[in-house]
Formats: sequence, structure tokens, C-alpha cells
Amino acid sequence: MPMQFLRNSRDMYGQETLQGVAWDLIPWFAGAAAAFIVVHALYMALWAPRLKKSAGLATASGND
Repeated sequence: MPMQFLRNSRDMYGQETLQGVAWDLIPWFAGAAAAFIVVHALYMALWAPRLKKSAGLATASGND
């Protein structure tokens, strides 16, 4: 049986209505959010300081 991303049903008039989103998708979105946070943290720690220095935007205090 294929995974249903959206749950539908029929109302009393016979029209198809949206009931909600499948709970099976929560781990996918949590994993995507965690991956985004990790990649962003790596970018800020490794590449962003180099780009600042190469562009000449480093401050004299060095607190950035």
C-alpha cells in the first residue's frame, strides 16, 4: 500500500475534504530541520569567517 501524504474523506454532500497530513512525515521534516541546522552551523563556523576576511570586512576589534 503506498504512503498517503494527505488524508481525505467525503462529507455528507459527497464532496472530498482534506482531513490532515500523515503523521509518517514527521521524522522526515525533523531530519531535514536537523540537517539544515548542522549545515548552517558548519557554514558559519568554517566558511563565513573566511569570506569576511577575503572581502575586507573584518573589524579591528576581532570580536566577529
